[in-house]
Amino acid sequence: MNGIGRRALILISAIPRKTHKHRLIFALVILSVVWVQVSAQTKWSRVSSFKFNWDNHPDVRVTLEIPTSWNDPGDFTRILISVPGKQLFVLTNKEGWVKYAAQEAVVSPEVAKKNVVDSEYLLALRATGHDRLLLFLIGYAYASSPGTLDVIEISPSGQPRVILHRDELGLAGFHDLDGDDVAEIVGRPCLSQVFGNGLITYDPLHVFKLAVEPGGRAMLSLPLTKSYNLAHYYGWAGPVCSEKYAVVLHPPKGGRPVVTTLEKAEQMTASGK
Repeated sequence: MNGIGRRALILISAIPRKTHKHRLIFALVILSVVWVQVSAQTKWSRVSSFKFNWDNHPDVRVTLEIPTSWNDPGDFTRILISVPGKQLFVLTNKEGWVKYAAQEAVVSPEVAKKNVVDSEYLLALRATGHDRLLLFLIGYAYASSPGTLDVIEISPSGQPRVILHRDELGLAGFHDLDGDDVAEIVGRPCLSQVFGNGLITYDPLHVFKLAVEPGGRAMLSLPLTKSYNLAHYYGWAGPVCSEKYAVVLHPPKGGRPVVTTLEKAEQMTASGK
């Protein structure tokens, strides 16, 4: 622990225990200040920097950085976006983001082809034919986790905003699904695992609908999620990745794969019925 952290613990411990509520509040404030000070002391190395025109805002500068002492997975951990005349936007990811075409990135190749900026680190995709450009930051995938996903959009006032963050979401698609001429975000909240006799885990895709106002939060759409999975996945048993269900890839009587309960799936593949 550094000197700042030790001094913070001394200050917190000096508060009488009988004032537990105030002790807790004070501790949170002190630790927040410590985190800001430690972050300010971090030495950063530039990974990439480029300019582009973001909707009606020209000469927007994007800079990607990583701590000089970084030894963990990830190609960059901080993004800075400078819009002329606006407050600097800064976003960090302690898990690290990766190049969108990296082996550790869960990104559909078809989506990756649509990138409209010259960058190997992030994706810039148009939600409509001429505007609403979104930036996609892809996290580090491992085991059954697809990694983080962060999506940034610029508001009409010119301020970048995070419109979607998920600790676990791979980018599977970005296209209009409901005919409103605005693309939806299709993601994988978990990665399928093979087990048993021709079974895989039940891992439905999620569909997120953009807000009407640019810069508003994207929201999970259950109707679109259900219809998308019925059309493009093996079936539907709800939006949650669950070990209570499984996908039978090769039903004993033939036909397409089916989603059923884990118990029934194991019975089908064990008995051949």
